[in-house]
Amino acid sequence: MLPQLCYALSFLPPTDAERREMAHLYPQVNARWNQKMDRASVVVTVRDAGLLIAAGIVHDSIVAPTELMDAVELGCMSVDPRYRRMGIRQHVTSLRLEHALRAGANPITVIYAGNPASWAFYERSDLWSLEREYEYDQQRLFIYQTTPLAKQWVHQLPHAAEVSQDPRKSQLAVQLPLDQATGTPLAAPITAAQPSSSLIAKNQGTDAGFGLEPVAG
Repeated sequence: MLPQLCYALSFLPPTDAERREMAHLYPQVNARWNQKMDRASVVVTVRDAGLLIAAGIVHDSIVAPTELMDAVELGCMSVDPRYRRMGIRQHVTSLRLEHALRAGANPITVIYAGNPASWAFYERSDLWSLEREYEYDQQRLFIYQTTPLAKQWVHQLPHAAEVSQDPRKSQLAVQLPLDQATGTPLAAPITAAQPSSSLIAKNQGTDAGFGLEPVAG
C-alpha cells in the first residue's frame, strides 16, 4: 500500500534540533550545508507517518557564478532512496519555485553533472533554461534559471491560504494523497498549522487550494 505523504512549508531557518533530524537525508553535512540552512527563506519537508523522508530549501547564500540580480537558489534537495520515483522531487521543486517567484526573486538551481536524473529533469522543463556551466572543486556543474513561462505558470496557480504576516507564526502543511496506480501525489488542500517553528505538520485540512502542479516537462 502506497503512503499518504504530508508536505510542509516552514518560513524560518531550521533549528538545531530540526537540522539534526534532516541530516540523515544528506550524504554530507558540513559548514557550507549549515550556511545554506542559516539563509533559508523557506524549508519544504515531506513526511510519511511522521518520518522525514525528503527536504529542500530556498536560500540566498549563493556562491555559484550566476549573473542574475536578486537571485535565490533552490538547493539542498534530498529524497530518501526508498521513496524515489514517486514524484516527490518534482512537487518539492514546484513548491519552492512558487514561493520564490511570488516573493519577486529570480530562482536558480545548481545541478552536478554526476546527477543525470536531475539534469535531465531541468533540461526537459519549459520553466527552466541553462544559464551556464562551470567547474568547482574538480566537478562540472550547471546553473539553471527560470524562463518567462515560469511567471505565467505561477500566475495561473491558486493562491495559498492567508497566513500571518509574521513569518515566525507562519507554517503551511499540504496533505497529498497518492494515485494508487502511479504513486504520484494528487492535488490536495492546504492547511495552516498553529504558530510553531516545528517542521512537523499539524494536519488540519481545509478547502483552500494550493498550486502543486509538477514543473512542466
